[in-house]
Amino acid sequence: MRKIAARETQITSFVTTDYVLDEAITLTRFAHSHGKAVELAEATLASKFVNVVYSGEGLFSDGMLIFRQHADKEWSLTDCMSFATMKKYGVRTAFTFDAHFEQAGFATVP
Repeated sequence: MRKIAARETQITSFVTTDYVLDEAITLTRFAHSHGKAVELAEATLASKFVNVVYSGEGLFSDGMLIFRQHADKEWSLTDCMSFATMKKYGVRTAFTFDAHFEQAGFATVP
């Protein structure tokens, strides 16, 4: 896959997972403060632009299957959960700086 320039896309909303949100909140907590982490969580959950997909048993199983099948990759379980979610919802482009998404066959922005 290739990187897609932001000007080539018309982004109307973002889809993320509870796993990605967890990582972002935790990183913000340790890089900044608890208050900023809470602020990020509340803003994300209240956003009409961001859709949070909660993994549940089905997506967890799908993510674990991807994780198990790719021992040759340095993909995290969170990466694999994201891949499973993207496949389930037909998302082809990820807003990420993580090269693992290109390895998995997705286009990336920026």
